[in-house]
Parts: sequence; C-alpha cells; structure tokens
Amino acid sequence: GKGDVVLLSLAAANRDPNRFPDPGALDLTRDARPHLAFGHGAHTCLGSHLVKLETEIAITTLFGRLPDLTLDIPSGEVDWGYAPTFRGPRALPVTFTPATSR
Repeated sequence: GKGDVVLLSLAAANRDPNRFPDPGALDLTRDARPHLAFGHGAHTCLGSHLVKLETEIAITTLFGRLPDLTLDIPSGEVDWGYAPTFRGPRALPVTFTPATSR
C-alpha cells in the first residue's frame, strides 16, 4: 500500500528464466546484453567498461599462470551463499600445479 517500503533484489535481477535459460548455470557464452549488473540506460554505471576490462585482464592472467586450474569438487556441489545484493560461492575449492620459483 501507500508508504510501504519496497526492497529490490539486484541479486535476483539476472535470474529470470524467461530472459536467461538455466539462470543458475555459469555460462560464459551466454549473451550478456540483457544483464543488469551495471544498471541500465541513464543509470548505467560509469565504471562498467573499466570493470569489464579489469575482469578480462584478471581472468586471462589467472589462467595464463595456472593453466590447469580446475574446480576440486563437482560443480553441482558448490555451496552458494545468498544475500540481498550478492550471490556467490561460500567456498570454491580448486586444484592447480604451483608455478616454479623464478
């Protein structure tokens, strides 16, 4: 009713199965254009391009240095945590071969 407080869950914004088939799956080939992580229209985050570039550099560097990095548990066993504004794994056990000392 009038005067009620409305809480918008940004963590749920990109989980609509009508817009994102199998929204709980990590799909790096998924079309990200309808994604709302950085807002939309006049309210788009000014730093979104910088964050995307930094993320690309970080992931490229990570897998460049640890090419055999793999998840140490079946993907279906990842324990996901939920909060009003964030969704992510509580832990992400991985295995890799350590780099030799330089």
